[in-house]
Amino acid sequence: MEQKPDQAWLRKQVLAVQRRDTVPGLTVAVGHAGDSVLLENAGCADVDSGVPVTDSTQFRVGSITKTFTAAVILGLAERGVLDLDEPVQAYLPDVDLGRVRVRIRHLLAHCSGVQREVPGTMWATLRGPDKAGLLAALGQAVPVDGPGVRWHYSNLGYAILGQVVEQVTGRDCRAVIDSDLLAPLGLASTTWQPGRGAATGYRSDPYTDRVHVEPDMDQGAVGVGGQLWSTASDLLAWGDALAGGRPEILSSAVVDAMHHPQIMVDTTSWSAAWGLGLMLTRRDDRIVAGHTGAMPGFAAALSVHRATRTVVAGLASLTRGADVAGLCATVLDQAVTSLAEERESAVSDPWRPGPSCPAEVEGVLGRWWSEAEETVFTWRAGHLHAHLASRPEATDTRFQQLSTDHYRAVEGRLPGEHLLVEREADGMVRHLVWATYPHTRTPR
Repeated sequence: MEQKPDQAWLRKQVLAVQRRDTVPGLTVAVGHAGDSVLLENAGCADVDSGVPVTDSTQFRVGSITKTFTAAVILGLAERGVLDLDEPVQAYLPDVDLGRVRVRIRHLLAHCSGVQREVPGTMWATLRGPDKAGLLAALGQAVPVDGPGVRWHYSNLGYAILGQVVEQVTGRDCRAVIDSDLLAPLGLASTTWQPGRGAATGYRSDPYTDRVHVEPDMDQGAVGVGGQLWSTASDLLAWGDALAGGRPEILSSAVVDAMHHPQIMVDTTSWSAAWGLGLMLTRRDDRIVAGHTGAMPGFAAALSVHRATRTVVAGLASLTRGADVAGLCATVLDQAVTSLAEERESAVSDPWRPGPSCPAEVEGVLGRWWSEAEETVFTWRAGHLHAHLASRPEATDTRFQQLSTDHYRAVEGRLPGEHLLVEREADGMVRHLVWATYPHTRTPR
């Protein structure tokens, strides 16, 4: 049995990475179902003064900012303000992306074929362009491939998305993130500029055990992809929203879209993909969502296991060499495994009969056949269900009733497909049609 992650275990993991990777300041937090379970700090927020990292220390989170921008875009799409499958030019007609139909969806999933960075000197000067400079630079961007062909990470793509938000709302994208996400979620420590007592960013000296202060990079109009500062506790709250814990802020449809794979990143072992704004990584038998962040002086990671609403956030004050993502993955694995073991050992509530089955559904229940395969229809917990007789647990499907004798699969096998009940003149069920496949009582 794996060791349950407690405070002593987490401290050991954090200190091991902090020492091994020579990280000036490091913090890791674990959350479950919206509650902060564990939080451990190590090192200094400022090396010269010796001020320690505390629970309220802000770090720069870099590209984790993109998850907020993606959520805003998807919220606007849900409200009909924009369409994910429209080309960028539908909203920014003056933007030239090589005369190709780069869709909003492509930009969210980093498969637009747009080059990685904004043309110009941002990474030399550590100053990003303003809006006018960004729009002017877009004319110099060179496509690296066609839209939807392959995954290619693009900070430029998210800068474009920020301009789309501004165009359709009439407000700066940062202001929309503030009002639509940060304020209602209570993320008061998540800001566009560092607050008082924020961690100083460092880089390691390659020849001594000293560290050097990194300059503070202002990304300007590109900042919707990497400008935010936050704390581990705020990231736990954001991670829980991404796991579906705050449906009044991020609807289930938005959360589903962010977790749904759009493009495969690892085309060899298929262990990593990208959704609409989230990394998706396979770890043994589970899928972990999240994002990493890297900026001069900082590294960050956010890992989310949606099925158990378990979240791990890690923040470090070092440019390169701190394996924050690996640390968060290890902690998340232990936390999820521990939860599974607790559930297996817990005493379940006694079973009780559910609500009675409607009379019109009774003729649907039982065994049906299609293409020499047996499907069993049942009524459980107030819903019509179906499963393959050969694989009951893996194929359990729940239906939503749309009208009399008309259902739609909403969970499980063939989601979104319709089920029709066809009857004889006397009302007896003649056969079922699911996803256009007829189902009969005998294996014909």
